[in-house]
Amino acid sequence: MRIVRFLVFLGTALAFGPGWADDGNGVTPRAVVVGTGDPDRDVAAVQAAVDRGGQVLLQGHFSFDQPPAKPTSSNAFSPHVATILVSKAVVISGTRDQQGEITSIDRGTWPFAVEALGSPVVIRGLRFVRPNGGAIQVNAVRGLEISDCRIEGIVPLSNRDLKGARVGLAIGVSTVSTHPSPAERGQPENVAGTISIVNNDIDATGGAAADLTVGILVFSVGQSPGQEVDLHVSGNRISNVTERAVNLRQVGGRAYVEQNVISTGSIVGAAGGVAPDAIHAVGTGSYRIAHNSIHSGWANGAGIRIHANFAEWPIIGAIVVDNDVTMAAPENTLFGTNSAGIEIRGYAQGTAVLNNRIRGRARAALAVITQGDGIPGNSEFVSNDLEGFQATLAGVLVDKGVTNTRLVDEKGKFEDGGIGTVIVRLGGKEK
Repeated sequence: MRIVRFLVFLGTALAFGPGWADDGNGVTPRAVVVGTGDPDRDVAAVQAAVDRGGQVLLQGHFSFDQPPAKPTSSNAFSPHVATILVSKAVVISGTRDQQGEITSIDRGTWPFAVEALGSPVVIRGLRFVRPNGGAIQVNAVRGLEISDCRIEGIVPLSNRDLKGARVGLAIGVSTVSTHPSPAERGQPENVAGTISIVNNDIDATGGAAADLTVGILVFSVGQSPGQEVDLHVSGNRISNVTERAVNLRQVGGRAYVEQNVISTGSIVGAAGGVAPDAIHAVGTGSYRIAHNSIHSGWANGAGIRIHANFAEWPIIGAIVVDNDVTMAAPENTLFGTNSAGIEIRGYAQGTAVLNNRIRGRARAALAVITQGDGIPGNSEFVSNDLEGFQATLAGVLVDKGVTNTRLVDEKGKFEDGGIGTVIVRLGGKEK
């Protein structure tokens, strides 16, 4: 029998920033929903609890294995429907049973879609098993936490917004259904405040070579003035992606990608272009990528890529510091022009790459690359450790036309086609 209990408890209500609603008496309502394994009953019970808002505690084993019935925004991810729709302030959390297992949710197409304009949402401590399309998508929110969740496998779905490609996203926060561009900006003001995606364990197993599976995606969020974001993607473990583990594009505010552990696996999807890369930061915003551990098993692509492909949306002042990157492509790999441990590309200005450790093999350990009319400028590489790295072209590659690159205490072979490149070694300057 389905059990849905609403408990009113005394004590201090959970404070989640301005706008957190209570029941009018200073007390936050709490719903406890126990899974039955029957999708009809489980989905109905969870939706009813979420619709009430406040705190929702999910216990046991849930099945969401039924066709999704909740339409989502036109800016949501394909197929524009979801299993549970979150539309108001809520904390959804799991718990552990007597065997120490956390609350689990089997299948579902986008088990949770968040469209809570102007309201905070928390989703924590849940285990998602092979969701269709992805586990959590967010299209409108002000203040978000997704933490301590486990995602075990993703079933990619045909995506009509991407010409039918099969796509799977473990966690997606976006106000546009495809890649943002100056002509397709989405509604970035709909996602604002502190956005924390932290301490999640994502195994994106399920994508084949023709599929695009991504760990964490954040597209076109935050807008000045007053609707900026502070984005934290930290402490996550991400494995077995076929395109990108962390994919950030067009962040109106500050983005911190820190202390994540990424192991890509060896399967590369069909994205084309400069993909794949383990961490990808694109477009305007303030980016800090620090203290991550990356193990890339791909024959092509980059460990970390700082990238801007539109003159209107340059990436300025990104910092890449203290990361540990291992490029573990198979022996005898023929590397493409997008192969590097850390790469700066296109309309990127003032990027600082400091104190990173790069091992393995690729076309280059560090690279600054032009893309069409996009010419990187004023990049700085300082004291990166390339000891033992095997480059088929150069340890440091400065592409033709790149301007004002500064290399400080960098060792190994250089390939320099740039303008105004300065090489500083301990004890003096040359070039």
